[in-house]
Amino acid sequence: MVKKMIPAVGYARRSTDMQERSIPDQQAYVSEWAMRHGYQIIRWYIDDAISGTSAKGRNAFEQMIATAEDGGDFETILCYDISRFSRGGTNETGFYLHRLKTAGVDVLFTADGIPEGDDGELIQGVKSWQARQYSLKLARDTIRGQISNIRERKSAPGGVAPYGYDKQHLTADGIILRTLRWMPDGSKQEFGPDGRLLRVIEPGVNMKKAKSDIIRFVPSTPDRVAVIKRLFDLCIQGYGCHTIAATFNGEGIPSPAGQKWNTSRVAKLLHNPVYRGSIAWNRLTMGSLFGLDGKGVLRPKKNSGWKKNDMEDWIISDDVHVPLVSPEDWEAAQRAVAKRRIDGGKSRPANRSLLSSLMICKRCGHGFTICRDRRWPGPEGEGYRTYRCTGYHRYGKCVCGLVNVPAPALETFVLQAIKRVFLGNHETVAKAIDAFVKTVLAPQAKEKTTASDDHELELLNRKIKATVAMLTDPSFEGLDELRTTLADLKAKRDALESRRKRNAPRATPAFTETQLRAWANDQFATLDQMAPRANVGLKDRQLVEAFVERIEIDPDTKTGVVVIVADLETAMRAGFTREPIGDFMGAHEWCFYGWKEGAAHVYLGPNNATDLWQVKKVNPQSMVHLTEKPVELAVRAMQYSSRTGENVLDLFGGSGSTLMGAEQTGRHAFLMELDPLYCDVIVQRWEKFTGRKAERVSATQGVTA
Repeated sequence: MVKKMIPAVGYARRSTDMQERSIPDQQAYVSEWAMRHGYQIIRWYIDDAISGTSAKGRNAFEQMIATAEDGGDFETILCYDISRFSRGGTNETGFYLHRLKTAGVDVLFTADGIPEGDDGELIQGVKSWQARQYSLKLARDTIRGQISNIRERKSAPGGVAPYGYDKQHLTADGIILRTLRWMPDGSKQEFGPDGRLLRVIEPGVNMKKAKSDIIRFVPSTPDRVAVIKRLFDLCIQGYGCHTIAATFNGEGIPSPAGQKWNTSRVAKLLHNPVYRGSIAWNRLTMGSLFGLDGKGVLRPKKNSGWKKNDMEDWIISDDVHVPLVSPEDWEAAQRAVAKRRIDGGKSRPANRSLLSSLMICKRCGHGFTICRDRRWPGPEGEGYRTYRCTGYHRYGKCVCGLVNVPAPALETFVLQAIKRVFLGNHETVAKAIDAFVKTVLAPQAKEKTTASDDHELELLNRKIKATVAMLTDPSFEGLDELRTTLADLKAKRDALESRRKRNAPRATPAFTETQLRAWANDQFATLDQMAPRANVGLKDRQLVEAFVERIEIDPDTKTGVVVIVADLETAMRAGFTREPIGDFMGAHEWCFYGWKEGAAHVYLGPNNATDLWQVKKVNPQSMVHLTEKPVELAVRAMQYSSRTGENVLDLFGGSGSTLMGAEQTGRHAFLMELDPLYCDVIVQRWEKFTGRKAERVSATQGVTA
């Protein structure tokens, strides 16, 4: 009597293409085992070159599970060992085994020899844990190897070479082996050590390299290098990614992939430090197990998929290869991008008015926008232009009243004021330029930092280091006092370093007399050609912004103040140094935290709360106040420092975010706001949120919480 064969399917998986015989070896071993034990393999499910740390992305595995749960034509799944089935640990492996068992399908691991019963269940759990630990160790070793590759060997990471560069393979002794150039269709041109083209590698074919090889970036063709240099130059001039992409597309310049340029492609190139001569790794977290910070410390990955890392988490080595742009220009481009992000629409290079980015309404604090009245065509036929307060324009009378300033008159006044600054006390343009050149070329007095400042800074650093060391001892009494002392020491050090920085001479580019005269003549010529008109160019607006700091409009008194730099030299130095306030663009706001002297210190927040809160800002289109704060900030502060039912005081009510936070957390809020318009905004916001009608109580009646 012939014994009936048990219908089964086989599952095989390999992680990388380095395991060339892994799949055939698994199939051969499992097939031979199946014949000896009475199983008939009716088909195979294979995941090739896919990690087993997660079931996600393993299409064959997921299809096999779905077929089994749908009542498939097999009773058993045969797999070489438990690590081929999953490296997701006991939880994930047990989850899928349970689902299959519920569907009436057994899973056998042919090479593991796991017995049936309780002992087999225990062994299976141990082997699943071992498979997971192997993946964790492999991930750690791989990350350490990548860090060493970047920081110690200065070898570029894998992948496609950045646009404008080719990849050069060298031996450990620096001998050139080959150079690879990526083409728009995905193919690669391979050049020999002598620069001759050897072959063209088809798209999708990877090049093997020895572990001892070092990868360097070298400048690519002159036309590609010219595109990168021009891209950074346009960004520094003030043009955004959209305008740069439109310019390149209009000129028929192909993108790195041979397609049209877009804002995303331009932004990626601008933010890549490779163009300043550096190599960077860990810009993205792509692994399934770990992330990494800039100090090389591993951290478990919480979410699946790729994650864009902050710049402080990048692993960077500087001065590795020939830069396509200078480090100074690269930094200037980053500042220009950051400034455009902060300014929003005010940085748009086209279709902008001359002064709207400089004007401020003293009544509500909002800026101004340009409006046209088509009933009067005006000199250019586009309507009579006026500058209108955006507080009224966007939100109506609840924020500000109607404020219209005639654009031609204001622009004429400002341009004349700038020309007066140009001329100074001189009668002619030639005399003004002579005085300007003489002043700039005169020797500058150098500020010196005193020896006492240097000595004091050294002592402060020593004290800080000693205090930090004492804080690491948990048995030391008086840790709270030490933390206060440390904060005081750091504050003194910051103040001292700030003073030293202010006294340090500012670096201004060195110019010849010819260059200075050319620059000054260009400013006068541009100013003479400028006249009040509907649309102005980016260069015109930049000239005005270099001389005018702000224009304050007071609707109540119907007056205005134009704040202008002192002279032509000041404007020139400010324009060429391009220094922001401090070294970095502001990306945070201070919040002071403390308690009354002698009072008990109460802190109700979590133990792992940091001193930097990442909170999504309010959408500018929905803001009801110029500096409106997200409600989440108020909620956090209340939850960390007060209990439900307690009182919260805010002496600067603003848009009422504190009141909204108190309403959400069950606190009693007491607000004060001097501006009647914003008092109405707060009331309306509370009524809309609660659905109740606010009640006005006179000061003589008093208020009960």
